[in-house]
Amino acid sequence: MNKYSKQHALKEQPRSFVTGTVECIDSEWIFFEDDNDEASMLNDIVNDSLELLIDTKWEKAMIVENHQLKTPNGTYSLRNGDKLRVTKKLPYAYEQLLYSLTKEAFLALTNHLNSLQISLYDCIYCHNTLCFLPSGSDIKGANFIIYDNEEQICAVQHLFERGKHTVDRFEYTLSNGERSLDILLH
Repeated sequence: MNKYSKQHALKEQPRSFVTGTVECIDSEWIFFEDDNDEASMLNDIVNDSLELLIDTKWEKAMIVENHQLKTPNGTYSLRNGDKLRVTKKLPYAYEQLLYSLTKEAFLALTNHLNSLQISLYDCIYCHNTLCFLPSGSDIKGANFIIYDNEEQICAVQHLFERGKHTVDRFEYTLSNGERSLDILLH
């Protein structure tokens, strides 16, 4: 994974997509998630990474009108039962934290979580102290992240220092009591 960008690493994460079908109800397109009984207005969940299942292949698509999608092969009119895939949205504070990490720290966190069968998209809570600190050269603090992959919970404490030295220390605790640690000095 070292040769990839953060964006590529995020895209390749397990459980990064929500898949479901669409139906037109009272002139409104509704998205029904496959894994649960959640229903959302299609316009509320659509982002830049909408994909449409055509035959057996996922095709990138973009909504151009209420029921019209633009695909690499032209315009497609949505039909009841069409299968869509949308990248999950990350919590704002968590997304900001991920993008503030150096590439090395980001990859260390990603690789360690993945080795525990945790996806970056399993994040259910993030307290990002960096959102509350003034930018400057000498800051330190801690961030708290909780992940749930529906089999186990993982709590991550991210202790950091920014200034003369950049330090990132990730402490992982699983719900079964297993603990591990990554320390990066830059």
